[in-house]
Amino acid sequence: MSMRQAKVCFKKASYVVYQPYPGLHLAYHARRFLVSARSNYQRIDIIDNEAYGRMLFLDGNVQHTQYDAKVFRDALCGEAKRRKIARIFVLGGGSGQTVISLLESTSVNQVTVVEIDPAVIKYCTQYVEGAKHAFSDPRVTVVIDDAFSFLHSTNEEFDSAIIDLTEEPFHIGKESKTLNQLYADIRKKCNGRCSQYVGSEVNLSYNPRFRRLLESAARKHLSKIQYESTFIPSFGAPHVIMHAGYS
Repeated sequence: MSMRQAKVCFKKASYVVYQPYPGLHLAYHARRFLVSARSNYQRIDIIDNEAYGRMLFLDGNVQHTQYDAKVFRDALCGEAKRRKIARIFVLGGGSGQTVISLLESTSVNQVTVVEIDPAVIKYCTQYVEGAKHAFSDPRVTVVIDDAFSFLHSTNEEFDSAIIDLTEEPFHIGKESKTLNQLYADIRKKCNGRCSQYVGSEVNLSYNPRFRRLLESAARKHLSKIQYESTFIPSFGAPHVIMHAGYS
């Protein structure tokens, strides 16, 4: 084995580092930075990458790639579309990808998106394909607010919820009280139906305690819980979506 140091094929300033779990770092080359900014909530990077096309990172975490966006959004939204859900509440979803997928269903007549960070919507509307058109659709209402608080306080009712948040809110709110309140509100105001990105299927890449809390809270308030595993190329592993209340 050669001890000669390998040459890095790009300068340090031209990549974004993603840490899917402790001990592994993936460097995504930025052929071009379209956005590199910090909002009041997080760091936002949008780049063009040779392999995955346009990519969105929030605090260094991959949120969207042009190459496999459809794979992820079909997994997250597929159950609601197959069940012909009409009124859908989206927690997060600032990239526009969830809305793009939901609007493909002719049964959808109302999508309420609650995103805490207006900068994500601003930049994705400018630079992520399809986001501007999706957010301007007359069936779509965008609310800038904390999605947990909004759902808890609103008097409006929906047919289902799509939980399209980064992992950070759940890292902050690992306590079972937070999850129990979320699923209790979904049971009451979203007909007990939801689809949620849970995390990687690879054991090293998620917090087992959080997964146990999530499942315990979900089973306390929701029924007919099922898990769907989908390989997401840009995430580098199979990832899990939880569906509840659909079948």
